[in-house]
Amino acid sequence: MNLCILQAEIMQEPQLRYTQDNQLAVTDMLVQVPGLRPDDPQGRLKVVVWGGLAEQTVKQFKVGDQVLIEGRLGMVKVDLPNGGRTTRPELTASRLFPVHVGDALVAEDSPPRRTPAPADQPDTDNQDDPSTPF
Repeated sequence: MNLCILQAEIMQEPQLRYTQDNQLAVTDMLVQVPGLRPDDPQGRLKVVVWGGLAEQTVKQFKVGDQVLIEGRLGMVKVDLPNGGRTTRPELTASRLFPVHVGDALVAEDSPPRRTPAPADQPDTDNQDDPSTPF
């Protein structure tokens, strides 16, 4: 199974077009992903979206939006202006999710965040009390 999920910033306005028989919508856009380390360069990747999702993508997303993209990663052959050919990665999206400012992604092994009890109220977190179910 080939499944890729990445968080990216849209760098090029999503472009809607249709197949030659006008039966299927296709949207292309360029996204940018951060490097793994602060000194790594950012990567750019072409994303292709098909069908009804392609039409929704054009309506909902614009340059600068942060998105989570789920899809299949592949390599495509591209003709170069000088007559040569090269291959490049391309993500075919199956789902897109907006990421809003303030949203946080937390690793599963991160300790749970607890809100401290106010100083004037007793602590109600009775983990040692056997009568509490949790």
